[in-house]
Amino acid sequence: MSSARLLIAVGLLVQLAAVADSYAYKLEPISRVFPSGSKATQSFEVINNGKERIALTVSIMTLERDEKHVETNRPAEEQFLVYPPQLVLSPGKRQTIRVTWLGETKLARESAYRIIVAQVPIHLLDKTAKPVDMHGEMKVLLTYRGTLLIRPPGARPKIETNVRVEAGKRLVLSVMNTGTAVATVKRCSINAILPNGKVATVHAPELAQIVNHRILAANRRVYDIKWPTGLPAAPLKAVGQCVAGS
Repeated sequence: MSSARLLIAVGLLVQLAAVADSYAYKLEPISRVFPSGSKATQSFEVINNGKERIALTVSIMTLERDEKHVETNRPAEEQFLVYPPQLVLSPGKRQTIRVTWLGETKLARESAYRIIVAQVPIHLLDKTAKPVDMHGEMKVLLTYRGTLLIRPPGARPKIETNVRVEAGKRLVLSVMNTGTAVATVKRCSINAILPNGKVATVHAPELAQIVNHRILAANRRVYDIKWPTGLPAAPLKAVGQCVAGS
């Protein structure tokens, strides 16, 4: 890289860091568990650590995932009361956001939602503020995507594991949470039963990467594991076991 390009890159990074610092804020905590009782309420706190006033909007969405962990969201404001839904926060100030569950009081299993706190241009919420001239400047607007879990009494995770074998190609590990609360995977193992009857422990980097993955109640995650080196490319059986907590 030429010295001129290097100076431009360094200058851009400094500008981005300065802009991000000027508009930094925090959402604490990033997740909350609600009891499923009538009008259960939890609080979040927004803290403006930056040097400028910030404008924020608060919305609630459903949290759904497919077996590959791809997330989809749908509006769910009718299930919650959020106060305040919009706010303007001065530097160094903090604001409590109260979220109240308005949905069903008797749930068969835990339900998951997103709380989305999004920074918007200040003039959208404060009509006295002038729109920022963006010419020659890059502005960073931060968005937090927190988690709301509506948990009925006695809800617990329960993990079931299955392994499908594609000889010489891959192992397909399926981890199903058949319980009633979110599960966090603590460890996973796979044993292969060889044609000669011996049992071999499968060593695969993908198994270590599964640790701390969260699986929502009544959800399944599927993992593709490359055929391990040293495992014969022949028909065999495999047994998997994953241990999880809430």
